[in-house]
Amino acid sequence: MKVLLLIFLTGIAFNVISQSKKEFVCTPCGYDCDKEVHDGPGTCHSCNMKLVEKSSIKFSNITADELCKRIAANPNALLLDVRTPGEFDGTITGKQSFGHFKNAININVEELESRLGELDQYKEREILVYCSHNHRSPRASYLLSTHGFKQVKNMTGGVSTFSEPENACLKKSFVFHKN
Repeated sequence: MKVLLLIFLTGIAFNVISQSKKEFVCTPCGYDCDKEVHDGPGTCHSCNMKLVEKSSIKFSNITADELCKRIAANPNALLLDVRTPGEFDGTITGKQSFGHFKNAININVEELESRLGELDQYKEREILVYCSHNHRSPRASYLLSTHGFKQVKNMTGGVSTFSEPENACLKKSFVFHKN
Protein backbone atom coordinates (compact mmCIF):
# COMPACT_ATOMS: atom_id res chain seq x y z
CA MET A 1 0.00 0.00 0.00
CA LYS A 2 2.82 2.42 0.92
CA VAL A 3 4.64 1.52 -2.31
CA LEU A 4 1.56 2.28 -4.41
CA LEU A 5 1.07 5.59 -2.61
CA LEU A 6 4.72 6.49 -3.17
CA ILE A 7 4.49 5.61 -6.88
CA PHE A 8 1.30 7.66 -7.18
CA LEU A 9 2.80 10.71 -5.43
CA THR A 10 6.02 10.41 -7.44
CA GLY A 11 3.96 10.41 -10.65
CA ILE A 12 2.08 13.53 -9.56
CA ALA A 13 5.31 15.31 -8.62
CA PHE A 14 6.91 14.39 -11.96
CA ASN A 15 3.83 15.60 -13.85
CA VAL A 16 3.83 18.95 -11.97
CA ILE A 17 7.57 19.47 -12.60
CA SER A 18 7.33 18.60 -16.31
CA GLN A 19 4.32 20.88 -16.79
CA SER A 20 6.00 23.81 -15.05
CA LYS A 21 9.11 23.71 -17.28
CA LYS A 22 8.30 26.11 -20.08
CA GLU A 23 10.39 26.60 -23.18
CA PHE A 24 10.86 30.01 -24.76
CA VAL A 25 11.81 30.96 -28.30
CA CYS A 26 12.39 34.16 -30.19
CA THR A 27 9.26 35.88 -31.50
CA PRO A 28 9.38 34.44 -35.04
CA CYS A 29 11.65 36.60 -37.18
CA GLY A 30 12.79 34.20 -39.91
CA TYR A 31 16.41 34.05 -38.76
CA ASP A 32 18.23 31.03 -37.29
CA CYS A 33 17.56 32.30 -33.77
CA ASP A 34 13.93 31.15 -34.22
CA LYS A 35 15.22 27.60 -33.63
CA GLU A 36 17.00 28.34 -30.33
CA VAL A 37 15.20 27.26 -27.15
CA HIS A 38 15.59 29.20 -23.88
CA ASP A 39 14.66 28.34 -20.29
CA GLY A 40 12.91 31.60 -19.49
CA PRO A 41 11.51 34.85 -20.84
CA GLY A 42 13.72 37.71 -21.97
CA THR A 43 15.08 39.06 -25.22
CA CYS A 44 16.71 37.18 -28.08
CA HIS A 45 20.46 37.81 -28.07
CA SER A 46 20.58 37.68 -31.90
CA CYS A 47 17.67 39.82 -33.11
CA ASN A 48 16.48 41.56 -29.91
CA MET A 49 12.94 40.22 -30.33
CA LYS A 50 10.98 39.25 -27.21
CA LEU A 51 11.23 35.59 -26.17
CA VAL A 52 7.78 33.95 -26.13
CA GLU A 53 6.53 30.59 -24.92
CA LYS A 54 7.27 27.97 -27.55
CA SER A 55 3.74 26.62 -27.13
CA SER A 56 2.36 29.96 -28.40
CA ILE A 57 3.72 29.31 -31.92
CA LYS A 58 0.59 28.04 -33.67
CA PHE A 59 1.25 28.74 -37.36
CA SER A 60 3.04 26.37 -39.71
CA ASN A 61 5.82 27.01 -42.20
CA ILE A 62 5.41 25.87 -45.80
CA THR A 63 7.62 26.04 -48.87
CA ALA A 64 6.75 27.93 -52.05
CA ASP A 65 5.82 24.62 -53.70
CA GLU A 66 3.50 23.80 -50.81
CA LEU A 67 1.96 27.28 -51.06
CA CYS A 68 1.22 26.62 -54.73
CA LYS A 69 -0.42 23.33 -53.78
CA ARG A 70 -2.50 25.13 -51.12
CA ILE A 71 -3.63 27.75 -53.69
CA ALA A 72 -4.75 24.97 -56.04
CA ALA A 73 -6.42 22.93 -53.30
CA ASN A 74 -8.08 25.87 -51.58
CA PRO A 75 -8.99 28.74 -53.93
CA ASN A 76 -10.70 30.47 -50.96
CA ALA A 77 -7.42 30.77 -49.05
CA LEU A 78 -6.37 34.34 -48.32
CA LEU A 79 -2.97 35.35 -49.68
CA LEU A 80 -1.51 38.01 -47.39
CA ASP A 81 1.51 40.02 -48.52
CA VAL A 82 3.04 41.82 -45.53
CA ARG A 83 5.56 43.99 -47.41
CA THR A 84 5.26 47.72 -47.99
CA PRO A 85 2.77 48.94 -50.62
CA GLY A 86 5.67 49.96 -52.89
CA GLU A 87 7.17 46.47 -52.73
CA PHE A 88 3.75 44.95 -53.35
CA ASP A 89 2.88 47.00 -56.43
CA GLY A 90 6.42 47.47 -57.80
CA THR A 91 6.59 51.25 -57.34
CA ILE A 92 9.37 51.23 -54.73
CA THR A 93 12.63 52.81 -55.88
CA GLY A 94 16.12 51.74 -54.90
CA LYS A 95 14.99 48.28 -53.85
CA GLN A 96 13.89 45.22 -55.77
CA SER A 97 10.21 44.36 -55.32
CA PHE A 98 10.14 40.92 -57.03
CA GLY A 99 6.39 40.66 -57.61
CA HIS A 100 3.21 39.56 -55.86
CA PHE A 101 0.56 36.89 -55.94
CA LYS A 102 -2.62 37.76 -57.84
CA ASN A 103 -5.59 38.44 -55.56
CA ALA A 104 -3.33 38.95 -52.52
CA ILE A 105 -4.21 41.48 -49.87
CA ASN A 106 -1.36 43.79 -48.94
CA ILE A 107 -1.00 44.94 -45.33
CA ASN A 108 2.44 46.08 -44.23
CA VAL A 109 3.59 44.06 -41.19
CA GLU A 110 4.22 47.35 -39.38
CA GLU A 111 0.50 48.20 -39.67
CA LEU A 112 -0.90 44.68 -39.28
CA GLU A 113 -1.76 44.79 -35.58
CA SER A 114 -3.75 48.01 -35.94
CA ARG A 115 -5.52 46.66 -39.05
CA LEU A 116 -6.45 43.17 -37.80
CA GLY A 117 -10.13 44.12 -37.86
CA GLU A 118 -9.95 44.24 -41.66
CA LEU A 119 -9.17 40.52 -41.62
CA ASP A 120 -11.75 39.36 -39.05
CA GLN A 121 -13.86 37.74 -41.78
CA TYR A 122 -10.91 35.41 -42.52
CA LYS A 123 -10.40 34.04 -38.98
CA GLU A 124 -11.65 30.58 -39.94
CA ARG A 125 -10.13 30.53 -43.44
CA GLU A 126 -6.68 29.42 -44.43
CA ILE A 127 -4.28 32.39 -44.57
CA LEU A 128 -1.06 32.09 -46.61
CA VAL A 129 1.39 34.78 -45.50
CA TYR A 130 4.46 35.86 -47.44
CA CYS A 131 7.04 38.64 -47.77
CA SER A 132 10.26 39.07 -49.73
CA HIS A 133 12.88 37.22 -47.64
CA ASN A 134 10.94 35.46 -44.83
CA HIS A 135 11.75 37.96 -42.07
CA ARG A 136 8.44 39.83 -41.86
CA SER A 137 6.02 37.00 -42.69
CA PRO A 138 6.91 34.84 -39.64
CA ARG A 139 6.28 37.82 -37.37
CA ALA A 140 2.95 38.49 -39.13
CA SER A 141 1.99 34.81 -38.95
CA TYR A 142 2.70 34.77 -35.22
CA LEU A 143 0.63 37.92 -34.71
CA LEU A 144 -2.32 36.48 -36.63
CA SER A 145 -2.20 33.13 -34.84
CA THR A 146 -2.10 34.80 -31.41
CA HIS A 147 -5.17 36.86 -32.33
CA GLY A 148 -7.53 34.00 -33.12
CA PHE A 149 -6.71 33.24 -36.76
CA LYS A 150 -6.79 29.45 -36.90
CA GLN A 151 -5.21 28.31 -40.19
CA VAL A 152 -2.13 30.49 -40.68
CA LYS A 153 0.73 29.30 -42.88
CA ASN A 154 3.98 31.17 -43.47
CA MET A 155 5.79 30.75 -46.80
CA THR A 156 9.48 30.30 -46.02
CA GLY A 157 12.12 31.89 -48.23
CA GLY A 158 9.92 34.68 -49.51
CA VAL A 159 9.26 35.81 -53.06
CA SER A 160 12.91 36.81 -53.52
CA THR A 161 13.59 33.11 -54.12
CA PHE A 162 11.43 33.06 -57.27
CA SER A 163 12.88 33.36 -60.73
CA GLU A 164 10.82 34.02 -63.84
CA PRO A 165 7.98 31.53 -64.08
CA GLU A 166 9.53 28.23 -63.20
CA ASN A 167 6.35 26.30 -62.61
CA ALA A 168 2.71 26.38 -63.64
CA CYS A 169 1.59 27.86 -60.34
CA LEU A 170 3.85 30.90 -60.65
CA LYS A 171 2.91 31.37 -64.30
CA LYS A 172 -0.75 31.41 -63.34
CA SER A 173 -0.74 33.02 -59.88
CA PHE A 174 2.26 35.35 -59.61
CA VAL A 175 2.94 38.75 -61.18
CA PHE A 176 6.68 39.34 -61.67
CA HIS A 177 7.85 42.94 -61.42
CA LYS A 178 10.33 44.21 -63.99
CA ASN A 179 12.60 46.30 -61.71
